[in-house]
Amino acid sequence: MASSFAVGGLASGLPSDMVDQLMATKQQRLKAYENDKSFFTGQKSAFGELKTKLLNLSSVSETLQETSAWSPHTSSSSDEDKVAVSASSSAVSGTHQIGVSRLASSSTLMTSGGVTNSTDKVKTINSFSFTYNDRDYSVVAGNANPFGIIAGDTLADIASKITTYDFEDASGTDEAGISASVLNDGTNYRLVLTPKDQGAYERNNDGTTKTSRITGLTMDMVFENSDGTSTTATWNTGGDSSGFSTGAGLTDATATIDSIAAANFSFTYGTNTWALDASTGNQLKKDGVALVAGAATLDNVATAINQSVDGVSASVVNDGTNNYLVIDGSTASQVISGVTVNLGFTQGTSTYTVNSTSTGFFQSSEGQDAKITVDGLSNIYSSSNVVDEVLPGVAMTIKGITTSSVSVTVSDDTAALKETLNSFTTAYNDVIDYIGKNKETVFSGATLTRSIISQMRSVLNTSTHKGDKSGDVLSPFSILAEMGLRTDQKTGKISFNDSTLDEAIATNFTALTNLFTNTQTAVDTGNNAGVAHRFESLIDDITNSSSGSLTGRSDGLQARIDGLEDSIERENYRLEKVRERLTLKFANLEQLVNSLNASGNALTSALGGLSK
Repeated sequence: MASSFAVGGLASGLPSDMVDQLMATKQQRLKAYENDKSFFTGQKSAFGELKTKLLNLSSVSETLQETSAWSPHTSSSSDEDKVAVSASSSAVSGTHQIGVSRLASSSTLMTSGGVTNSTDKVKTINSFSFTYNDRDYSVVAGNANPFGIIAGDTLADIASKITTYDFEDASGTDEAGISASVLNDGTNYRLVLTPKDQGAYERNNDGTTKTSRITGLTMDMVFENSDGTSTTATWNTGGDSSGFSTGAGLTDATATIDSIAAANFSFTYGTNTWALDASTGNQLKKDGVALVAGAATLDNVATAINQSVDGVSASVVNDGTNNYLVIDGSTASQVISGVTVNLGFTQGTSTYTVNSTSTGFFQSSEGQDAKITVDGLSNIYSSSNVVDEVLPGVAMTIKGITTSSVSVTVSDDTAALKETLNSFTTAYNDVIDYIGKNKETVFSGATLTRSIISQMRSVLNTSTHKGDKSGDVLSPFSILAEMGLRTDQKTGKISFNDSTLDEAIATNFTALTNLFTNTQTAVDTGNNAGVAHRFESLIDDITNSSSGSLTGRSDGLQARIDGLEDSIERENYRLEKVRERLTLKFANLEQLVNSLNASGNALTSALGGLSK
């Protein structure tokens, strides 16, 4: 007969996952712990996101504490190619007529001598000096060397060291400095110095330059050529020179010379002396014709020199006000010396004298202040082409001389002001909206979120003090509701009534400024500061890393999560022990059943033998 013990796959005939089924009934407490952990972890994360949104509102509030955020302006120019304009928060709306008669320029000094190869290096330093913004900078052999010029430097090295030098005035304040470079004239390499700040260092009452920013360049060095030979570079202000410029100039380029005489103009080039005197053997002539008093101009003298004297180059340089005669002998084979300039010129009914100044440098630009006219007020000067001190809060960049007035207009920017206000309402509503969307889920039962909303509404509706401690009125408004603030009764979010806001802005464009920006100091102790300050203070109290209510809530949630993790760990340990006991019991049961099955099989076999 068939055995009644052979059921299922196990000897006992019970399901193979019997232990798992029994364990499932014992895990209800574990699942409760895990559900609680999941909820509190989600809530902690939600409070973290809420903190981020609150800090964003705080950041916006901090930005809106600056008056510049509440007084935007637009600006325009009728001719951007002549006068460009920008306006800051302190600008005043209006239209102005601007005229430009001179642009600011930089003074520039160039050595009248040079080296023939860019690779030529300094062998000996005797002296090197110049004056920048009325302060002397000197390199003296064996002594001062502010720029760190050493033997082995090329002109390019010297230029680099000057450019990167930290220039300061006598009080230690940083100066704009000098841009130094090397120029190749086709034969020689020359050192060029140009201040980074424009205009004159000192200006005469009539607007002309009294003192250039950079003057008195001297250079006495020995350079070693690439072939090993040496060239002495003595480009200084004393003794023989490779060039000169007149120390005084003419405002009228058409003015004529009063007297043609060697005593008034002459110079020696090599062994020859050149003069305007007809009695000399080397008279200067233009197109082979002697110059005539009463007809010859400064430009005629320059042309006569160029036509009569080989090896030198003469020109007339205009610095924006005066015309100067410049003779450059840097490419000549001989030096220029014995310079005499005492020319009398007639300009209208007046007589002017142009005296000589022998120099070892070529001043290609003296450096002039810009000259402008604003609303008919003339003789306004600026050392820079960015004029920002004439109209409050307005920076004008002058780019060219004008033949007619340029209209510069500054207007209140209502659209930008509304955008600024919108940045606040957006950040505020983001907090309200986030809490509202999660109040039935992760924030369910969280009284802190209701408290935060209540505090925010209180700050929003609290009046800002209108006056300062002296009694002066700071703002015609005390609450945002007076400017059209509306609160949605259902969502709690805020917005502004456009017509009310437009009217408030139209009557007082800066009204919002003090409403938001009044400091506690301005309104005095016991009074309410501006909205932006109050919101930043509130959010700091809520999010403070040590005492903030949001921080305390987050810490409390983390403590609960930590406690639940401990409980889950203990419960998992207990359940593992239960599993071990159940597994052992079923293993013993299996052995018992196996033993009974074996005994039954043996008995069945014995009974079968008896029946035979």
